[in-house]
Amino acid sequence: MLLTPLTDTLALVSDRIKNFEREFTNNETQTRLSLVDPVLTALDWNPQDPSTVRVEFPIRQRNRNSKADYVLLDLQQKPIAFVEAKSLGTDLGLAQDQLFEYTVGKSIPYAIATNGADWAVFKKENKDTGVSIEVLLTVSIPGQSPTLAAIKLLSLWRGLLTSPSSIDQISHALNKLKVHPFEPEAVRALNTETAPDGSEERTKPERGTCDQPLQVNDGTSSDKTFTLSNPPDVSGKKPVELTLPDGTAKSVISWSGKHSSMFVEIVTWLSNTDQLNVALPWNEENYPHKRNIIDRKGHEKWQVKLKSDLFLLVDHDATSSLYIATKLLTDCGINSSEVKVTLAPQEQ
Repeated sequence: MLLTPLTDTLALVSDRIKNFEREFTNNETQTRLSLVDPVLTALDWNPQDPSTVRVEFPIRQRNRNSKADYVLLDLQQKPIAFVEAKSLGTDLGLAQDQLFEYTVGKSIPYAIATNGADWAVFKKENKDTGVSIEVLLTVSIPGQSPTLAAIKLLSLWRGLLTSPSSIDQISHALNKLKVHPFEPEAVRALNTETAPDGSEERTKPERGTCDQPLQVNDGTSSDKTFTLSNPPDVSGKKPVELTLPDGTAKSVISWSGKHSSMFVEIVTWLSNTDQLNVALPWNEENYPHKRNIIDRKGHEKWQVKLKSDLFLLVDHDATSSLYIATKLLTDCGINSSEVKVTLAPQEQ
């Protein structure tokens, strides 16, 4: 699998989004045909080949029948990943909820959500405390160069996804890559063909001649990274990574939501490190309607259950999520400047 075909496909998808955005918005079928299918095919998951992909895959859940948009099959033609596709512009949180319902009681380890422009990859693990969902990778095709998006999406290539643990080992490193727009070093490494004896046979010529090296995000502040003590205007922006006070980095895809969100990760960390030392129920005094944000009882639709006696309210917008998280950290005696958030790249 060379990088160039995937890079070319992502460039095509990005151009289609730019030129036909209206046609894809609120049209899931067109989004799948024009944006999702080409990417899956370039990753060696051909939706027209039933030996590798099944579409509209029937699923029995909660006493009702449903269908997954795609199911990816391993070498034994057993399901290895669900893919849920939404129309362009749809919040991936909607796809997340469906994916996690699909995985309940199933042995399928991976789930992928996409709206044609944004992709998110999750892994499910069954633990003694319940089902754990981890976000492995997030990619925004229009928000970065086709080559960088291709490097990240290579973790979904069929040759890797069907190899046990391959995606688990490389996804977090790929998720942090920051590369110069010409990316010569990254492209050269991934386009080097290998001879049968394992030696390098030849390197394909690349576009661009910039000598900037591959760079990895080291967590320092930049125009894309901020601390909770000094947040910018995040309207219309999405987070991709949260760095906690102990240096732990977590991939996230939303500010506040049931899965893989900034607020859930912060409260989970506080609880797991025995630093959630506020009286429960906890309610930030300026929060509207006086609803309890952290409670010992579960009684609302938009609550997440962390433990048997710990529930979070997660229907906050971006600005409210930052404010509430900052206030909670302060109430727990933690300086909010020790928490950093990295934003998803914005399309130029």
